Amino acid sequence: MRCFFSLTMFFSFIVSVSAQSFNTEKTSMINYVKRMYSAAPFEGAKLIEGDNGSYYVVAITIPNNSNSIDSIKNIIEIKAQDAAKITFAEPCIKFEMLSTISDDIKKVTTYLFSCEPLSEFIKTIYAKQAFDGAKIIATPKNNYFISVIALDSKKYTNESLKDRVALIKAKQQVNTLFNGSVISSDVIIKTEEKTGIITSTEIIREQSMGFVEGLETLAKFSSNEKSVYIFYNEITNKRN
Repeated sequence: MRCFFSLTMFFSFIVSVSAQSFNTEKTSMINYVKRMYSAAPFEGAKLIEGDNGSYYVVAITIPNNSNSIDSIKNIIEIKAQDAAKITFAEPCIKFEMLSTISDDIKKVTTYLFSCEPLSEFIKTIYAKQAFDGAKIIATPKNNYFISVIALDSKKYTNESLKDRVALIKAKQQVNTLFNGSVISSDVIIKTEEKTGIITSTEIIREQSMGFVEGLETLAKFSSNEKSVYIFYNEITNKRN
């Protein structure tokens, strides 16, 4: 289920995604991808492993026509986005056309794109500077909101409980971002007199002006003894 929001007030939370500039490393990557495609042509999305890293590539082949590339660019990019999402099971961003390959015999042209799964993009940002909170990821074609939750792995021994807490906290963060909810939490610590065992209980209270649903788990990974969760959904502007 998709959520509908107005974005007017939240530009300070936006992480913009733009195409990378050409450099020597990128030129080498393009040449490598073209060689791999020539050796084993494919249609759709594919992960190509190279010596210098992994490349997420999409190949879209369409019949030749007299229309200019600008007139069909949007259609090709939509096909590339759909193919990438189906193959990698998540949205991909930073789409960039790498090359066009023409086949005069079959009268078709293949358009090669590079892209990056949304989870990989967020992990890269997190690796540079760890953060916990909700953000908007703005791309030229689509916008997404994400919620990143980092929980102490030692505190939660039950995985199901930890997953549930992460989802609740993610909804709180998104609610705060969009609906201005007010959240408070209390931690109750109990000590058993006979055994000396210490237990803690966290009680979360929330007052909000709306609700959030449809959050999907994008990724889960470990970092510095923390379990990091990434939740997301696509933003669709409400139309009258």
